[in-house]
Amino acid sequence: MELSDHLVRLLVTERLESARADARRRALVPSAADRPVIRRARPDDNTPIAAIWNREVVGTIATTDTEPRAPAAQAAWLAAHTDEYPVVVAAAGDEVVAFGSLSPYRAKPSYRFTVEDSVYVKERHRGTGLGAQILGELLAHARGHGHHSVIARITSENMPSLSLHRRHGFQRAGYERQVAFKLGRWLDVVTLQLLL
Repeated sequence: MELSDHLVRLLVTERLESARADARRRALVPSAADRPVIRRARPDDNTPIAAIWNREVVGTIATTDTEPRAPAAQAAWLAAHTDEYPVVVAAAGDEVVAFGSLSPYRAKPSYRFTVEDSVYVKERHRGTGLGAQILGELLAHARGHGHHSVIARITSENMPSLSLHRRHGFQRAGYERQVAFKLGRWLDVVTLQLLL
């Protein structure tokens, strides 16, 4: 009988935790009027884009980069993204809460139909679908500009990004072991690819 009581308490606890998690997710989802708008990045977005980026550079393994972007470097980065290789943002009113970009995969002309994507979401806005919206916009843009292949290089521990890309149809194309050293440890990098 004690085992049965224990199982009931365990099931009740799991359901309560699940209901609380659902309530937290619903609280994070804005109403239609408050939903962020996905749009092309503008020069006045440089500061919030850099703030999102620099947090990931300094404190997480979401990117293998280790140097924060200074204002001049951020402005140059955005200016280098042309119509063929855009930067898009999710803006909630005046606040940029996520961004993504397409970049040339390699400088050689034979790679001109392949792009690499990047997607970053402000911490408190994660789990709300913004990453999927940003990636969806980037993929639509890639198709519209005649790109053939999209590559994503993601640290192996970044499960949210790996899951996001797999939900959009990306397949594993490679695995590089211990190729980046950051935050005192070696990181593996997974290469995912989507053929458009």
